[in-house]
Amino acid sequence: MPIFYNDGKPVEPQKLANAKNYFIDTYGGLTVDGESEGYWQDQGALFKDQMLEYSVFIPRTKFSKIKNTIPKQIDKFRNQFKQIEIFCYYHNVVST
Repeated sequence: MPIFYNDGKPVEPQKLANAKNYFIDTYGGLTVDGESEGYWQDQGALFKDQMLEYSVFIPRTKFSKIKNTIPKQIDKFRNQFKQIEIFCYYHNVVST
């Protein structure tokens, strides 16, 4: 999740808290990794993002039922955080 808007202003703490609560309420948990930065290009412009990485573990049985809702939520976050894009990925995790 971005901690700054594209114009450089910091994201309000309550907005980040609401996003955290969304994941906890929806998926039952959340891991937040420390601040990181990323760089990406779009139409010749270089963008720098400072963000927190949110990780959510969803059981396979639940994921198959909700996977179609994820793109809609990403769009909501993109609009709420005034971002050009929100990066999201998912993959299988095997634990023993």
